[in-house]
Amino acid sequence: MADKEFFSIKEVADMLELQPYVLRYWEKEFSILRPKRNRVGRRYYTKKDVDIVRMIRNILHDQGYTIAAAKKK
Repeated sequence: MADKEFFSIKEVADMLELQPYVLRYWEKEFSILRPKRNRVGRRYYTKKDVDIVRMIRNILHDQGYTIAAAKKK
């Protein structure tokens, strides 16, 4: 990760090889994932948010869990 404090949704999506709509969907499904928003309403992910997205991606894509099972985990 770069030495940046905040990342745009596009940067996070590119970093983790996901589509931005997947991140927006996961925000609705996982209450733990709540990126900050600026005055215009754009999402800005912190390093902690990126780590959470990485964990969710691992559980869903690599371990093969469903959304419901991932929420429990």
